[in-house]
Amino acid sequence: MRLLFISHVFPDGNDSWSGLENVALLQALADRWQTRVIVLRHTAGCHPRASDVAFRPEFITVPKPIFLGTAWYLRRAANALRKPLDRLRRDWHFDAVLTASLLPGACAAARLAEEFQFRFVALSVRDDAEPRLGESGVRKIVAASLARAAGVVTDSSAISALLSETGFRKDRMTLISNQETAAESCHRLLLPVRG
Repeated sequence: MRLLFISHVFPDGNDSWSGLENVALLQALADRWQTRVIVLRHTAGCHPRASDVAFRPEFITVPKPIFLGTAWYLRRAANALRKPLDRLRRDWHFDAVLTASLLPGACAAARLAEEFQFRFVALSVRDDAEPRLGESGVRKIVAASLARAAGVVTDSSAISALLSETGFRKDRMTLISNQETAAESCHRLLLPVRG
């Protein structure tokens, strides 16, 4: 099966330490999923490390002027994803999408899931968006976006509580404690629903 992985944290030739946990996750899924990667970055000129070429990471630049707000930034991120998603949908038909962060990954994917007809699972482990869940605007955006997800895998009790408050089905959410559990939980939630 084919998996498209979307994240803003993934190693590149200049920053080889950022996102190593994401590489480890994809390696754990490699025996079951053929994977491609799209990385949303604030800076241009990123290129993959030699060890990650098998994932064919594509680095997309999304400027982040904070003063324009989260909703504006997420629209920009979704628009930046549109062209690569369209191309991959035609040339390399993926079966599911896994996002490795709430902001921008899961929220941008949620905006495009219906248009491109894909299932997505949001992975939120040590997510840098968690502190922003106290902001009511961000909280509403995240809750609305995750409502469109096939599942959520998180190590955060705050994100788990947010989902419970919004009526997110418990069978679509997995609270984990380590990276090994993350790979298994993601695999289970990414599989198409039978029946």
